[in-house]
Amino acid sequence: MRPNLTKRLLAAGKPAIGLFCTTASSLAAEALGHAGYDFVTVDMQHSENDLGNLQGILQALSSTPATPLVRVPANMAVYIQRSLDMGAYGVMVPLVNTREEAEAILQSVRYAPAGARSWGPVRGMLYGGSDYFAKSPEELLTIVMLETAESARNAKEILSTPGIDACFIGPNDLCITLGFPSGLVELPAPVEEAIETILKAAQATGKAAGIQVFSAEAANPRIAQGFRFVSVMSDIVMMRQTAAQTLKTIKR
Repeated sequence: MRPNLTKRLLAAGKPAIGLFCTTASSLAAEALGHAGYDFVTVDMQHSENDLGNLQGILQALSSTPATPLVRVPANMAVYIQRSLDMGAYGVMVPLVNTREEAEAILQSVRYAPAGARSWGPVRGMLYGGSDYFAKSPEELLTIVMLETAESARNAKEILSTPGIDACFIGPNDLCITLGFPSGLVELPAPVEEAIETILKAAQATGKAAGIQVFSAEAANPRIAQGFRFVSVMSDIVMMRQTAAQTLKTIKR
């Protein structure tokens, strides 16, 4: 089976750097995949992407070196299984608050006897290889999003779930559940404390800790802090910032 290079980086304790693809454009996804990032996460939670256009996006990413991941909209078997069947090499599942919810994800990712995933990875086998059934537990990334006050309290229990590879922190939702607004440049102390709690839980359980950052400058401090799965902005944010900065440099 095709090796999951992002999973290998994480297993070696090295940083994996990626970003979100939120536009429903296979050309944009292909361009992102060739930009040098370790992974590109196709976002179906907060974007225009859905199951209808996901296959084309994943096909475009398969022509690039980047690991194709999918953030599904919810912890539901239909989203997780179809994303994997279409060739995603990992899923990121939002709003995981308990170990039971983490165990449900594994049921959708793994085939029997470890899970209850239905057989039918038509494109998954084309991208991954003919030994997909035997090797998919080793190669697919299963990532839980810990982004609430409840998930921070339960982080160690959630990450102790066998088969969960990594966690990913969404700072905006974490802020909201702790009583703060989203979009803050500097996170309040209680939010940073919750982030540190999740990071320590990941380290204690031998899982990779991930986080979203909203600028390139914010990535290195998080890596130094111990985060290994780091997503930097999104295609839309990068496009808007670059366009705005370009315009500022032009005299008129």
